Amino acid sequence: MTKNTAHILVVDSNIATLKYIEFTLTGIGYKSTLAKNGLEAIEKTKNQHFDLIISDLYLPLMSGNNLVRQIRQTPEYRLTPFIFLSDNNEEETWIQNLNDGADDFITKPFKQEVFISKIKAHLKKALLRREILDSSNKNNLNFDKGIIIYCTPCANKFKLSQQFIKTPLKYSDSDEELFSYLKEENVWRILIDDNAIWAISILDKISKTTEKLIPIDILISDSNDTDKIDYLLTNHIDSFLYKQLDERLIIHQINSSVQQEFNFKNKYFNALNSAAKQSPVRFENQYNEDIADFNIQVIHQAYNKLAGGDFYETFNVDNQKKIIVIGDVMGKKWDAWFFVPAYIAYIRSTINFFLSREEFDFIKSPGRFLEMINKSIFKDLKLSEVFTTLSIITVCSQTSKISIASAGALQPLFFNAKENKLTQLNITGTLLGVIPDARYLSLIQDFKKGDKLLLYTDGYTEAINDRTGNMIGNEDFLESIENVIGKHNIKLSDIEYELIHTLNISKFDDDRTLFIVQKN
Repeated sequence: MTKNTAHILVVDSNIATLKYIEFTLTGIGYKSTLAKNGLEAIEKTKNQHFDLIISDLYLPLMSGNNLVRQIRQTPEYRLTPFIFLSDNNEEETWIQNLNDGADDFITKPFKQEVFISKIKAHLKKALLRREILDSSNKNNLNFDKGIIIYCTPCANKFKLSQQFIKTPLKYSDSDEELFSYLKEENVWRILIDDNAIWAISILDKISKTTEKLIPIDILISDSNDTDKIDYLLTNHIDSFLYKQLDERLIIHQINSSVQQEFNFKNKYFNALNSAAKQSPVRFENQYNEDIADFNIQVIHQAYNKLAGGDFYETFNVDNQKKIIVIGDVMGKKWDAWFFVPAYIAYIRSTINFFLSREEFDFIKSPGRFLEMINKSIFKDLKLSEVFTTLSIITVCSQTSKISIASAGALQPLFFNAKENKLTQLNITGTLLGVIPDARYLSLIQDFKKGDKLLLYTDGYTEAINDRTGNMIGNEDFLESIENVIGKHNIKLSDIEYELIHTLNISKFDDDRTLFIVQKN
């Protein structure tokens, strides 16, 4: 979505509101489609692909809650950001909306800058989530680990001999089945019979849903039907296969195209792998240091032991103070890796500058540091294309205080030893690079003996539970942490062991970083 124009569906019965939102979205470079009620919105989602949906809560013909529930039942829209608009600010209403499947809400009347900030942030998060879910399959380059989807008419299917095709062929005779395969499988190619009217009618949606990363081939019944071929050429089609040909030639074309894709991906992957191994950017997988009666630990593991978007850095202020930064560059894994050195350069130079001048108190206001970094990144045209989360933590053993500020990161966990209670700290902030004048709060936390602060990246919460096949999620992650966090002078390796075994995680499909500071 950073390179292609995002397409947003806006649903509201008020024409003036529709036009205002359309004007706002156009002003920031997004395409919009308008619907006056929920039924009209459902119809539009059948034939078009939308990157985000904005809907009024109170709609004619179908309520906003019914709309979001129906949207979530469609495979291709299960993870699409859905934002409600309403002048109802009662907490129970919003809780119901979120439970029904909405991602966020904006109260009317809304400020334009708040509206724009939320739209951009949700689009970026959606992109990252999709990349994490797809990454494991996309990086697996074995033929037998992927499939070709063959879209056919419900009757009179054109048969292909499965045993001669190098990779499994999955038949699909509905859009629901097609998008389910795209969501759950590693797809090498999409093959569409020209008599599969249901698939031909949504070619544009299929192309945009796959972001043109999966080649699409059309099986043509009549090579002389120039009208049909001209129509198909207006869409994203990679090649045509003709049914009149001997079946062996058709299958040879399919196998050759998949082999070509395989060779290209393998060459690209190996080249980047080689570049990563020669990179000067390195992070220790484990870090452990004591500052007086405080203990600081970090576990950091890049995806598949290759360079990635997660990073951390530590800075000594004096023998009683320490600064730690933890970040995650939001982008495709290799794109993220290329940007990590630039982000670290910004962060390192800014912190060292203020430490040397002794005119900035990181203990009292780490949020101010994030504000300065955010302005620098926003002005950089290239860096602003790839957003990042960032947390800055300062530890002061002299005052037994820890301060923290966050830009888009997951909420940290605080364990109160006296109360034996684990809670999420309410410290959040806008992703870096979204808006130039973002404000970041600073939270100062008193630390007593046995207290612990835990930070983590979404490589943990978005891992897959092998037993259920679902993402771990925040709730299960917290429950697992509660089982071990109360132990005295705990090791991060013990926490990760608990996560892996209680949540049935056999592998991680993204970079992951786990940080803890505890007072002994």
